[in-house]
Amino acid sequence: MKISFDYDGVLSTRPGQALASIKMKQGHLVYIVTARHWKENEDVLATAKELGIPKARIYFTDGVDKWHTIKRIGIQMHYDNNQEQVDKIRINTAAQAQLYTP
Repeated sequence: MKISFDYDGVLSTRPGQALASIKMKQGHLVYIVTARHWKENEDVLATAKELGIPKARIYFTDGVDKWHTIKRIGIQMHYDNNQEQVDKIRINTAAQAQLYTP
């Protein structure tokens, strides 16, 4: 299964990183989909490297709603701490979206 995580408030937290690690150990392909601009990437790339998520599975939406990227790359499950983004993903894609609260 293709699973994506938001960065800020999700993968930027230790519990979020632990959840991503568990999903990877279960054999899922883990992606990062963040609304950040690609220039704001140092901590995102460092966390991805620490977790073993390849750069090719990191997407910066530059402030655009994440559902566009999630739909385009075929994500099946997304974790996000923003209820508005979760709702938009649920409405506009076939992906499941889970509100993340550490």
